[in-house]
Amino acid sequence: MDKIVDLINEKSDNKFPFLKTLSISYNKKTLICVISFLFPQTLNEISSNQKQIIYDILNNSLKLNAKLILKFRKSFLDEDLIHSKIMEFFKKNYSSLFSVVESEDVSITIQGQFVDVLLKISSNYLNSFDKNNLLMELNEFLLKNFWAQFSFHFSEGRVLNIEEIEKQVFNEKEKKIGDIRFVPRYKVFDVSKIIGQEISPEPEFLQNINQPKTSVILAGKIENLNEFKYIRQKKGQDVEKTYFKFVLREKTGAKINCIYFCSKSNYDKFKKLVDGDEIVVVADISKDYKSLIGKVKSISLCQLPEKLSFNKVENVRQFACIKPEKIVTTSQKNLFTKDIKYDDNITKNTFVVFDVETTGLEVENSEIIEIGAVKIINGVLAEKFQTLVKPKQKINYLITDITGITNQMVENSPPIEHVIKDFYMFTKNCILSGYNVGFDMKFISKSGEEVGLIFDNEVQDVMALVRQKVRVGNYKLSTVVKALNIQLTDAHRAYNDAYATAKVLLKLSEINS
Repeated sequence: MDKIVDLINEKSDNKFPFLKTLSISYNKKTLICVISFLFPQTLNEISSNQKQIIYDILNNSLKLNAKLILKFRKSFLDEDLIHSKIMEFFKKNYSSLFSVVESEDVSITIQGQFVDVLLKISSNYLNSFDKNNLLMELNEFLLKNFWAQFSFHFSEGRVLNIEEIEKQVFNEKEKKIGDIRFVPRYKVFDVSKIIGQEISPEPEFLQNINQPKTSVILAGKIENLNEFKYIRQKKGQDVEKTYFKFVLREKTGAKINCIYFCSKSNYDKFKKLVDGDEIVVVADISKDYKSLIGKVKSISLCQLPEKLSFNKVENVRQFACIKPEKIVTTSQKNLFTKDIKYDDNITKNTFVVFDVETTGLEVENSEIIEIGAVKIINGVLAEKFQTLVKPKQKINYLITDITGITNQMVENSPPIEHVIKDFYMFTKNCILSGYNVGFDMKFISKSGEEVGLIFDNEVQDVMALVRQKVRVGNYKLSTVVKALNIQLTDAHRAYNDAYATAKVLLKLSEINS
């Protein structure tokens, strides 16, 4: 995404160094490309003239076969928002750390564009992590969401019994072996969008939500709907804002308190809702003192079913459409000679190193078109999983230019709802790994959830390992494999990228004889 801002500054004599690309989305059905930018709160709003300059540069340079829409968002430094992003980072990237860090263990101080983060974590637990790498990853994550300069400090937190924590984690893993975890869902009918995005897939059961979670789909009846006002400063002036509170009650009787911060443009739409309306929403679930609260982002009217029943996915017991293959190479005999030893991370775990190719960058409106994966057993590249995937919508020519994957190539390929079940079986009881694997995990997790499967594997990012051990001009996979003398052919094809990444992982895990 940084290339977008680089292009703008290159064509404008560096007039917009303060911009960051926040997101890029492309709707293949409407042929609309939306690029959102972030700029610091210390600046005034982006002027109409500046917006026009940026639009002209991108429209002329990208030559998209689509309508281009630009959005600009000021980076407001709010303690609660930064706090929630830090907890989100721990949950996604350091799940074991997330399990012991409580809300009060994170303190944030804001002075202008400088943000100081104090983390209270017991040293006997923190010592099991690479602190420098953790803070580097956290800083990169926050910089993608805020325009600020972050500094981080640790202080001694609660004393933790490491053996007890490890035993607890081990027991949880043992309990899950052989099990299929699913997200029970149910159907709603006559869905009509009111605010935000089109809502799919089906809603989860509210009675099963017992902890914070992002972008949850829920449905129920509105109760106790009330409107509130609050004052917020904007450009040094007090501005009156509106928010609504209501209870969302599911047909099971379960309920959750919801809040919706309403913009002026959505006020009239929301005011049409009344107690008793049946709605489906997308909400971020957070913990407010002892209870959960849903911060609503999108709302649609719907008709709830008369009775609720679990929509379980059938048990996945064997490979249905994509069967793994043994990896046989003539070079493998020379690669894994007796004098090559690997660290415990490799020898004591089984890895699936994978990569996906997709129709776009945003998981909400893009699809997987290829999955490629390599299984590493005892330091040996043992099995491969490779398939093209037929998307529901046509592949844009821009994606074909990048990946070489055409609509004709995927025409007779299986759909993702079949492929993802086989991939789930292939990855069972393995550590999932990849290069900048967070991007790929978003697509795999979403595809899994849509058929009721949860990929709760441990995840390790090879790019993070590379940043620790390799010094190169940039950290693109193509640059890294060249520096390590590893061959990468046909980059941007999933299996080839996964195979090269697996070799990188092994190379950096070698123990010198």
